[in-house]
Amino acid sequence: MRLTGDLDIANLHVLTVLLRGTTDQTRDAWLIVDLRPVTFMDSAVLNELSTAQEHCEQAGHGLRLVYDQPFIGRLLEILGATKEFPRYASADDAWAGREAPPKL
Repeated sequence: MRLTGDLDIANLHVLTVLLRGTTDQTRDAWLIVDLRPVTFMDSAVLNELSTAQEHCEQAGHGLRLVYDQPFIGRLLEILGATKEFPRYASADDAWAGREAPPKL
């Protein structure tokens, strides 16, 4: 799944529906969320990603984030979510479990 643009409270409902539908339907081991095209993200989005992670785990899957923007790394660090959401540099790395160092 590739997300683009500004992700914030204004479009959170759309993201919630998209994530819930995808977590319910995926049969893969991982739901890979590519955030590289995202230009802004707030804590409400991170909370929704955490909820999606829980849904994935309940269904026997996991959720991995692909990003390279320092602002996402800082948001994850400030909110204490770097362990829950380690950084992956590409979708291929996420599938293979090759974590990248946080980008702050």
